[in-house]
Order: sequence, then structure tokens, then C-alpha cells
Amino acid sequence: MPPGLAERLRAETWPLHREVERAGIMPALLRGQVSRQGYGALLRQLHALYAALEDALRHHAGSAPLAPIAMPALFRTEALAADLMALAGPHWPDWPLCPAAEDYVARLREIDAREPARLAGHAYVRYLGDLSGGQTVGRVVREALGLPAEALRFYDFGGAGDELAMRFRGGLANCGGDPDAIIDEAKLAFRLHARLFEELAADAAALQPLPASRRSSA
Repeated sequence: MPPGLAERLRAETWPLHREVERAGIMPALLRGQVSRQGYGALLRQLHALYAALEDALRHHAGSAPLAPIAMPALFRTEALAADLMALAGPHWPDWPLCPAAEDYVARLREIDAREPARLAGHAYVRYLGDLSGGQTVGRVVREALGLPAEALRFYDFGGAGDELAMRFRGGLANCGGDPDAIIDEAKLAFRLHARLFEELAADAAALQPLPASRRSSA
């Protein structure tokens, strides 16, 4: 039996996945060496991506290509908005978007209008990442920045993470559209993330080594 879409996505995007983990701001983030300002800037970019992605998924939730993976329990836009409010107050929407984030949003809107089945590639990159490596990031950020629970809603799936991941992978098996096109789009998603992380790292204020005492206790 040939591999399903979820298996192909994992195998064929794995090299890019590894590259993105080492791109731009990510190594510092995983070491707990990102300032609150840098972390807030990252969440601001992610909010724009999720808003565009989830608007598109809602738009096509009743159609065959995307209905199996349009899962509101995975949606993160509201959680990100709550985290940004806790971090920065009501003016967080005034924070600028990086050019990479603007281009990413434009791509999501383009395929929403022209080739919606490709949205599955972006959903794969974001949601399965949130349910796996994203949980590690959440723990690091909580400890390094001393954030309260109300600023960490992005990572909270109510204890249902494993079930949601299983359902999402099962949904991929029932997605319509060209599997090769969806895989190509997932590869593009990883490349767009890498560019975004590089642009965030270019802001010196985003990267702030922690005091030795905090590093040793993290």
C-alpha cells in the first residue's frame, strides 16, 4: 500500500523541517534567550498567519477538499490574540508585520481564492507543529520569560493534543486535491517560516541573553 498523505508530508518535508528549527530566531527561542519584545513580535506575526489561514479554512469548511481538516478545536487566532493582550495590552495590533509575514498572508489569500486544497499543506505545518514541538517551545517560554498562564493560551489544547493530532492526520487521509501540490505547498510553508524567523532575528532587541541565574534554572 502506498504511503498516505500524512506519511508523505512528514517524509518529504523533514529536511526543511530540520532547517527551520535552526533558522533565525528559533535557536535563541529554544534556549530561552528571546526577550519579551522579541517573543511578542513573533506572536504578532503568527497571529496574522493564523487569521488568514483560519479565515480560509472556515471559508471552505463545507467543501470536500478541506472539510476533514477544518477543525475549530485547532484554531489558534483567538488564543494568540489573548496572549498578545496579556503581553502587550490593547495596542498589540499596531505592531508591524515583517515583510515575510505580509508575503505569507498574501500567499494564503491567493490559494484561498484559486487553489484552496493547497491550504492543507499550511495547516499540516502549523497545527501538527503546535501539537508536537510547539509544546516544548511553550515550556521554554514559560520558564525563561516567567509568563502567566493567561499569556500562554497558544499552547493550550485542553489536554486533547494527542487526540487532535490523530484526528488531523486521519483528516489528511480524506482530503481532496492533488497530494503532490499539497506537499509542494507544505515545503513552501517551511521556506516562508524560515524567512520570517530570519527577519525576526535581524532585530537586535529581540535577542537578549538571560542572566546566568535564569539560564541555570531554566
